[in-house]
Amino acid sequence: MASTALPSAAAASETSDLRPRTVAAYAATAGPTVMLGLPFSVYLPPYIAEGGAISVALVGLLFSLTTIWDGVVDPLIGTMVDRVRTGLGAHRRWMLLALLPLSLLLLALVTIGNQLPFAALFLMMVLFYSSYSLYEVAQLSWGSALVRSPADSALLYGMRDWFAKIALILAFAAPAAAQLLIPGLSLQGRIMAYASLFLLLVPIALFAIRRVPPRTVVAESGFGWRHEIRASLSFRPLMLLLGVQFLNSFAFGSLTSLFVFFAAAVLDLDAQSAVLLFASFIGGALASPLWTFLARRFGKPPMMMAMGLLIGGLLVATLAQQPRGLGQAVGFSLMLGTGFVGLLFTYSMLADLIPRDSERCGRNRSAFLFALLNLMAKFGVAAAIAVSYAALDLVGFDPQNGKAAARELHLIFALQPTASWMIMVGLLLWMQRELTRAPALAIPAPPK
Repeated sequence: MASTALPSAAAASETSDLRPRTVAAYAATAGPTVMLGLPFSVYLPPYIAEGGAISVALVGLLFSLTTIWDGVVDPLIGTMVDRVRTGLGAHRRWMLLALLPLSLLLLALVTIGNQLPFAALFLMMVLFYSSYSLYEVAQLSWGSALVRSPADSALLYGMRDWFAKIALILAFAAPAAAQLLIPGLSLQGRIMAYASLFLLLVPIALFAIRRVPPRTVVAESGFGWRHEIRASLSFRPLMLLLGVQFLNSFAFGSLTSLFVFFAAAVLDLDAQSAVLLFASFIGGALASPLWTFLARRFGKPPMMMAMGLLIGGLLVATLAQQPRGLGQAVGFSLMLGTGFVGLLFTYSMLADLIPRDSERCGRNRSAFLFALLNLMAKFGVAAAIAVSYAALDLVGFDPQNGKAAARELHLIFALQPTASWMIMVGLLLWMQRELTRAPALAIPAPPK
């Protein structure tokens, strides 16, 4: 069975422009999961390792296994959201269903997670990230059911990205504020201060969910995994967009995984690395509305190319003249953060492709496709961490004596994400050429 998001008769007769209150409400529904993204990955591993219940090596294995689990479960969750739970408001029902286990598992992780044995912690993490994926995939696919034009998708996902940046700023600020107010606060205290924001964002999301117009989801017959895979592989713009997502996430993961080392060894600002990382997210929050406006005016692929060229040029320029002192470093971080908005483009570009995909396949696969896009983002970040640390080992970088290989670190920090973005630009140009061609013929359904 499959789901197809259909507009009501009244909605179909209305203008395609989204109402501001709908855009604001939809953006706010993303709060519970966007705050559990990057900051949770920063704080959770050292918090678990600090407890001593499992070794540091097993902590690394734990997160590797959960990444592999995501690779298996995300497409299954997307298929489940597409094919089960029909009727009015099916997307919101999946989101509400995911919130309770997500809340309870988060509470357990931040209170006793550092004391659990490996098997119990792994099971808890698997259930936590499955609930996380269920909420996020349902929320993203709901957005594709709300939009009627590329301008709509740019606005809707652009404002979602802007709200995400605000949530991330709060998520990074909460532990820092708690540490300033309570001297000597433990790592568990800091992660609990961070997780407490969940208590603020969940009621906001619950209120916002009721404000987003529901869409009817109609069950249809599925056509089998073999045809599903063939339909995806033969839709070249979709494959190119998945590649764009992987490369953009690889570039972002390269920057975040090396940023602390870069601040300490190259900028000589080890004690201020958290401030610089915080500044980069402020830069992203300031830039998101501008990027959204430009994307609605000039199109999303050109703006994504501009983002890659802008940040790549900024990184390469530091090889000739690196920032000096805290003031210049903060300015550099703010400018770097303006390019951390690639997800608003990829999500909205997928929303634009979904109607074409539906014509080809004979049914809507929005949740499944958003799950694939999220999977490419996770794989991109995981690959970036692996490649970055392998490169550091290759050049002999020692975190205890970073100055000894500071130039090599600087080259990796600047050139690795820039190379990824340049390849991404090539894929975007290819994708634009594919989209300007005549629409592909619909793929016939397999015989019953």
